Amino acid sequence: MVCDLCKENEAVIFLEAIGKNGKRKINLCTQCAMARGIQAPVSAPNSENLAAVFKEIEEKEELRDSNSKKLCPICGKSLYSILKYCTAGCPECYEIFKSDIQKVLQEHGISGVYTGSMPKRLASFRNSLTDRADLQAKLDEAVKNENYEKAAVYRDFLKALERGSVSDGFQAGDDNE
Repeated sequence: MVCDLCKENEAVIFLEAIGKNGKRKINLCTQCAMARGIQAPVSAPNSENLAAVFKEIEEKEELRDSNSKKLCPICGKSLYSILKYCTAGCPECYEIFKSDIQKVLQEHGISGVYTGSMPKRLASFRNSLTDRADLQAKLDEAVKNENYEKAAVYRDFLKALERGSVSDGFQAGDDNE
């Protein structure tokens, strides 16, 4: 069996608690048990240490359950899955779960904004979402620099993107909008 805390090492200590919520079993490896003040069963373990271990497991399960309920409305991937496997389901996951992802990155000592480049295989990838984000950034920069002529051009491009293209069924003469 694998340790319930670290999920890596072989469990050698098996604990069972019976309480008002029923029976609960925990499997611990030597390192996790020693880190929490529980030693091999030569003597009876301290009940405070045992209570702390059971509470730690419950908190992890509650966090997992709450994160499993948070879903991306675009792709349906859960926050728990994103944090566990370190992969997002779609680009919108990054925006929807931004604070949760940043918190996990900070726990691992990673901070700041990604300033790298686009992967080579995606260098030519463009769609209305990326175009809209680029134009919005340029518009914000132009307004910040008080270059209102450029800002007006970017604003007009954004409006054109919002209306859609001819391939989306939009025609210049349509007044239905």
